[in-house]
Amino acid sequence: MSIWMDTVQFLRPSTVLLPLLLGAVSAAEPVEGPHGVATRLSQVPTLDGNVAGDPAWEGLSPFTGFTQLRPDNGAPASERTEVFFGFTDDALHVGVVCHETDPSAITVSNEDLQSDSFSMVLDTFGTGIAGMVFGTNPVGAEYDGQVANEFADWNWSTLWEVRTHTHDSGWSAEFAIPFQSLRYGSGDIQSWRVNFARVIRRHNETSYWSPVPRQFSMFRLSLAGRIDGIHVPPPRRNLEITPYVLGSANRGGDLDRVQRDDYFGFDAKYSITPSLTLDLTYNTDFAQVESDRQQVNLGRFSLFFPETRPFFLENAGSFGIGFPDTQLFHSRRIGIAPDGRRLAIEGGVRVSGKVGVATNLGFLHMRTDAADRAGRNDFTVARVSRDLSNRSSVGFIATDRRGLGPSSQTYGLDGSLGIGANGQLHALAARTPGVDNDHAVNLFAGYNSAEWTLDASYAEVGAGFNPAVGFVARRDFRSWGTFAMRKFVHEDTLREWRPLVAYQGFWDFDGYHESGRLHLESWWVWKSDADIWPAVNFSHEGVKHPFAIAGVTVPAGDYQTRDFEMGINSAPNKTWSGGTHLVTGGFYNGRRHALSPYVNYRRDENFSAWAGWDHNTIDLRQQDGSFSVNLARAGFSYSFTPKINLRALIQYNDADDVFSANVRFAWLRAANAGLYVVYNEIDARTGLGPPRRELVLKYSHIFDVL
Repeated sequence: MSIWMDTVQFLRPSTVLLPLLLGAVSAAEPVEGPHGVATRLSQVPTLDGNVAGDPAWEGLSPFTGFTQLRPDNGAPASERTEVFFGFTDDALHVGVVCHETDPSAITVSNEDLQSDSFSMVLDTFGTGIAGMVFGTNPVGAEYDGQVANEFADWNWSTLWEVRTHTHDSGWSAEFAIPFQSLRYGSGDIQSWRVNFARVIRRHNETSYWSPVPRQFSMFRLSLAGRIDGIHVPPPRRNLEITPYVLGSANRGGDLDRVQRDDYFGFDAKYSITPSLTLDLTYNTDFAQVESDRQQVNLGRFSLFFPETRPFFLENAGSFGIGFPDTQLFHSRRIGIAPDGRRLAIEGGVRVSGKVGVATNLGFLHMRTDAADRAGRNDFTVARVSRDLSNRSSVGFIATDRRGLGPSSQTYGLDGSLGIGANGQLHALAARTPGVDNDHAVNLFAGYNSAEWTLDASYAEVGAGFNPAVGFVARRDFRSWGTFAMRKFVHEDTLREWRPLVAYQGFWDFDGYHESGRLHLESWWVWKSDADIWPAVNFSHEGVKHPFAIAGVTVPAGDYQTRDFEMGINSAPNKTWSGGTHLVTGGFYNGRRHALSPYVNYRRDENFSAWAGWDHNTIDLRQQDGSFSVNLARAGFSYSFTPKINLRALIQYNDADDVFSANVRFAWLRAANAGLYVVYNEIDARTGLGPPRRELVLKYSHIFDVL
């Protein structure tokens, strides 16, 4: 996928204003999808995936009549799917039969939902903005996540079960989701927005129960169907405690992992209401988390490393607010020092969820060691937002950091306004009081239809803006950008042609042009999901102060360059798949040639492996100005069962001459709790001592107290 589309996907939850100027705003979208009624089951289904042979489903009328999202939007699905939707006093039960005329062609992977799969989204509050998603595939893998603003956060996890069964006419699945694992509003009998999705990988087909235009997904909850008559149990308190014990052995020195005198801790989860949850954590540990993906900085600004720790990933959408390269809250500032060292987290508390139907609440307070490990830091984040009609909302965030040094606060106000079915406006204003020029502002407008994706944005960040619990890649700038893409749909082997143009420019507050990039691209997508996107970039870089790349200094000056860029990706559903990204052309006062090939291998539903290489050759046309940078990665995953797996990630970065390895065995019992055995190694080969190795054994268990 084009790197410019990565930016568009990031911004689309607040997409918006340009179509207003063009008069392209359409009327409000219809919200009436298919309707159904849930059935109270006379007996609890036997959870084995065999829907046809289970008397609990006998006599029920299934929901069917799925419609393709792609490749042929609006056409009937190529295979029949039947969904039985029922409930008992304690749980929601869903039975699914995925008919298949050629069962031998079913494609399965334990790693993602891109194989043959079935998933469902539940908007239990009926707001059309937020919900929960559950999914599986023919071998019974479990996927769950939270949906907000048309995107799914797959890091959320709750307690539920699914079993699958493969048979001569396809495959089937049975879901059992306890009501205590769901969030929903008041009322004994409820009506939920629901949509079901099925992927048939050999056809590269995605179909939905409630039809959705091709530019959206089933996470456009306002287009979901509706299921009435869901009897939920009376509100009750629910308390889960998840203690852990941990042991470790080190050789050659520590790996900047938290060093503890005690090797136990716990997390606790308490349902204040069915829609509001209290989380507590003590001696928080993340020994099981995969190592960060290494990055090489070839520019002047800070790199962004995503969060990987489960406690902070859960309900992260309750606190997210910002725009590209500027986040008012970034949880990696908690428990990780600026140099990447991990700091001990003594504990914390989080409250997240809904108050009523439309008010979203998020509160987080954590205490950690200070970076010098001679004191403590306290981090507090409070976020409240209100859902309005037609994908609109308004919200506020406040963050606070206190420690040995001066305290720091951030305050932000944001709002979104949906315009018809395809347009949206978004605005954000924030301050970090205490210094001059402590503000950040972002305005964004976009339009997304079946034919056009258009947007325009304006942003500025003052030189003094410093969200101590956030992330800012660059400061002291004003910026504006625009993006336009036309989508041409084809009926033959070529599915879509997407020509696009994008521009982003940055100026300082004195009017000096610091950066600018005009991107022209032609993106071709085949029905197999293979794609190719050649592009040309025209760039400007204004360097006010010299800076170094891999030890070579780039002088101050103004640089006008152009380069050619192209990405190629093969069909992802084959045993072997791969692609490459290449760039060649001007780079500051010299030239750059970059190549990033990758290859994926999937033997069956159990084993998959991948490898990638990022190579850059740079000539800055000065003495000793030629150099190359390489970053290699490889990994594999073997799933013994959907809950028992072995994974590995190996990396080498020759810019820093660092080799690292992370091998993780997981035997999960429920959600993310279970047994982990983790091996880590870091070998810094530039005279920093012997390789540092670590073996960690961690076990956690969920106790359902109430």
